[in-house]
Amino acid sequence: MSASALFERDVPLDVESETGWIDKYPRKRWQRWLLRLGLALPFVALTIWYHVASGGDWSATPNGELAERVGALDWSVSSVTGITHLYPPITSVTAMLIPGGALGLGLAGSLVAGVLLQLMLKALYRRRIPVATRILLFLAVAATPVFGFIATTNIQAMLGLALFANGMFDLARFVSLANTQAGFRAGVLFAASALADSTGLLAAPAAALAGVLLLQARRKARGANATVVLFPTVAMMGSLMVLGVAFGVGPLVMFGDDVGWQPSLVDAFLASFATLAGWTFLAPAILLSASALLLGFGWAALTSVITTALVLLAYLLGLMPDGASGNGFVMVQIVAIAITPAVGGGWRRGVVTATTLLMLVIGWASAYTRTAVVAWVTVLVGGGAG
Repeated sequence: MSASALFERDVPLDVESETGWIDKYPRKRWQRWLLRLGLALPFVALTIWYHVASGGDWSATPNGELAERVGALDWSVSSVTGITHLYPPITSVTAMLIPGGALGLGLAGSLVAGVLLQLMLKALYRRRIPVATRILLFLAVAATPVFGFIATTNIQAMLGLALFANGMFDLARFVSLANTQAGFRAGVLFAASALADSTGLLAAPAAALAGVLLLQARRKARGANATVVLFPTVAMMGSLMVLGVAFGVGPLVMFGDDVGWQPSLVDAFLASFATLAGWTFLAPAILLSASALLLGFGWAALTSVITTALVLLAYLLGLMPDGASGNGFVMVQIVAIAITPAVGGGWRRGVVTATTLLMLVIGWASAYTRTAVVAWVTVLVGGGAG
């Protein structure tokens, strides 16, 4: 290949900014933090409300289990299997540092939710998504019981989702707008997501496959882009697996005692289609794919299918911890928001609006098929902690 052909191939088809300066949203740092705190306040209130309504009993929540687990860690254990009780390390160390037990974790998770929602609004603002569409996309995530449940009772899932979301927003900038720094950040963020929540172990492959299907700013760069995004997670997982083999405990023990194909979970998933639960799990992928095809986005329509399939695989492999209700729904929503372009007016905007409203309906419907979410709502409305 000639030098001129190489140069032509590497010239981006589109760039994020000709000057290198990208508008922040909001522009001033204090305004951004004020927005994050404002977005977090409803979840802070729900956390306090749950604590009062339950009489301080968080035992039925993921935060309650996490607080108990890190409080019982035996630091005198010298064997490598002791690390399994620390995984995921980012969440475990965070839980050790936050005072107040499960209540403190709920308040911290609420603040993380505020940051995630601000990052989502920033991503939509930068792509010049119309304000009305921005509001609807925001509500389709933030105004669902599933998101409220995760924010207030599951800091492990919230940390993983926040890191995954930030990585997805950077992935879109890297792949479609030739922002190389964003690509390297995305890879590190996906690896951090896997260290915050075991579900994130399959988030990087999902993101890499989604990135391959997006419009590419550089010609013939799909493989290179996927490698940049995948490498940090693969290197981290490989290192832990090699460590487990070297100490004779097996390659997967570092990720937990029960990781592996779970026939009982396969049976449970198939049985869920006898109720609304199974269909509400698949509905977002079906709806978003149909919408993308209708709008003419071609292969990008597969991104929600891939994300849903890998979330399901994480569940069947036992990588999704107890109480991870709704993680898949929020992850699919995040992927959709990360790649949603400004589609203009007319019937196209109508399709986006209708899809977003249906996603909001699915979010509410799915919440009441999940036992953990129903129990959380029951406590909030005065039913007690059971």
